[in-house]
Amino acid sequence: MTGPQHPGDEANDRDAPATASGPVYPTVEQWCTRWLFVVFARKLSSTAGRGQVLCPQWWDHPEVVVRFTSLWTAWEKASASEDGDALSGWFTHHADPQLRTLLDAEHGPMHQCDREHHKTTRPLARYVLDPPPGWFD
Repeated sequence: MTGPQHPGDEANDRDAPATASGPVYPTVEQWCTRWLFVVFARKLSSTAGRGQVLCPQWWDHPEVVVRFTSLWTAWEKASASEDGDALSGWFTHHADPQLRTLLDAEHGPMHQCDREHHKTTRPLARYVLDPPPGWFD
């Protein structure tokens, strides 16, 4: 699949289809900044905890990086597929549900951020206690 081309873009070799020799985008960061954030348009809230949010420091949220990485690897597979429905399936089964969770300003992993400010969110491990020894034996 070829991505959108815009005036002033760097070399368009990033838009070449994935081949057996490697992915279209060599890193999740490049895929996000050169494809995902260029293609997707969402109404983002300017208030933390409301609507949808994409933290300007998305890369500093471990869950966000893991979810974007899973989207990227699935996208690479779909874009390299000879199946004409593969990319449509990627949107339906991967992008749409993941973005609903990722951008959810009330419950998502960037819920304390707004579109202009980053705030480190605490991982669930900070809220739980270890089970007593032998609990799961």
